[in-house]
Amino acid sequence: MDRNKFLAQPDVRGFIDWLCLNLADLNVHLRFSPSRFVRGGIDRQVVGIEAVHALYRWENSWSDYQTGRLVRSDDWKSTSISLDLLRDRLLTAMANGCEATTYKACLAVLKWGGVRGAVPFLNRLQQQGKLVQYLDSCRPLFVLNGSQTLSQLNKQSIWRFDAGLTKIHSLLDTTGSPIYDSRVGAAIAMLYTLYRQRATASSVLTFPTGAARGDQIRDPGELGFAKAPQFFTRSVPAERWAQSQVELGWIVCETLQQAPHLFSGSLAERCRSFEAALFMIGYDLRCLVLPGFATVSGVAIPTTSSSRKANHVETKSVCTWVPTSFPFPQVLDEYLACSRVAGHAIDLSAFRQWQTIVKGRTLGTARSYCFPFKSAEFDLVSYSLDDLELIARGGETGLKVLSAGETGFVAGDEREQVCLVCIFLCGRSTQLAIQYQISPLDILVKAGFAGICSSAKLLRRIGQAVGQHFDLLDGEQPTELFTTFFGQTLADLDDQLQRSVQMSTFLVGHDR
Repeated sequence: MDRNKFLAQPDVRGFIDWLCLNLADLNVHLRFSPSRFVRGGIDRQVVGIEAVHALYRWENSWSDYQTGRLVRSDDWKSTSISLDLLRDRLLTAMANGCEATTYKACLAVLKWGGVRGAVPFLNRLQQQGKLVQYLDSCRPLFVLNGSQTLSQLNKQSIWRFDAGLTKIHSLLDTTGSPIYDSRVGAAIAMLYTLYRQRATASSVLTFPTGAARGDQIRDPGELGFAKAPQFFTRSVPAERWAQSQVELGWIVCETLQQAPHLFSGSLAERCRSFEAALFMIGYDLRCLVLPGFATVSGVAIPTTSSSRKANHVETKSVCTWVPTSFPFPQVLDEYLACSRVAGHAIDLSAFRQWQTIVKGRTLGTARSYCFPFKSAEFDLVSYSLDDLELIARGGETGLKVLSAGETGFVAGDEREQVCLVCIFLCGRSTQLAIQYQISPLDILVKAGFAGICSSAKLLRRIGQAVGQHFDLLDGEQPTELFTTFFGQTLADLDDQLQRSVQMSTFLVGHDR
């Protein structure tokens, strides 16, 4: 299916018409908790998607490897300047065919975006001399005015996709292809859900999204609607995520062509402004105030009982930081042994098969034991056999190899790198438990990082095992490496821990 056939579908046409009618009058109450990306937080109620865009905030910086200058941005004006410079660096490096410089440009994009998951994959391509070739082969697949079909984005053309690679592919495009992360996915999924409340055409669209790292809601399913497909699951393989970026780009582009009053600048600039507004809405879907939406006939539709749930600010996300259970480092040694036989890092399907045949494990257990190696975790498939040997030995050297040379933890906006976050939560809950004479399990449960004590035990067990392997923990106590590795990157999670301690000590004092 190409662009024209995609846009000709009745459901797609209906959704675009609905967007044209409702975006200018969209009621949104943005509530952002204070974080390093949004200092002081946000609590503003506005009308219209352009008013949402005016409140765009993403405070971050990256070092320009050509000038040595630190490029900072926070609002949309400064972010646009930063993104234009990142795009220039990427396109120039690609045009020169320089693997090393292209890799540096990619790392700068990831630094700006606050993500690191793609680093091992990009590093491997650079070492193989295939980074420029791969990114260049993907470029025609993401343009919004091209003749490509969705089926061309497949397992052969899209080798990996995540919140970092969507930024790189978006910046390499000059037609306005959107960044499609969990926040953008959540926002468009929610708008599509609202449109579908009274749509008559058969539904053909699905917009995947992912969990937030906090208690924000990024799935319409948590508000009483149909659930959205989730990133890093079998229902959303890499190529499907990439296709979603293209589909969203086509929809946004067509919507803006039919609604010339929305946003200013060239069509590509307007597309990026639209995406930035979705990014703000998708922080927490409870931001949408839903008094009614216009239909294509112009009649306002009152909200249904299920859609009214979106106004309830007390609605809680079910996201925790409890991982799947697995024996670490035993499973790491097994993965290395299998990879040695193959002569390279094997894919997880082969490792699951080996476990069921050689170890006699059930398929469910084999899947659980693959958890730390998934693309959203350690992504071991992206490493060379020599690197796997060092990672399996552990310690600071193994941690450095695992981080592809990065010296510290990179905390993004999404729920990923669960294993590493568990190390932090284990170490800090131990410190606070000793300081205040409180159970570390109670701290984790009250802070919302685990639902019950048995889950908190699993979180700490995994955190301790992985932390000890990489010398980040001595027993359950943080080491000096722990302090330098995590720094202040998880300050928001630390605040949650400390608030739970304060609550516990207050309740104890009150009882007395």
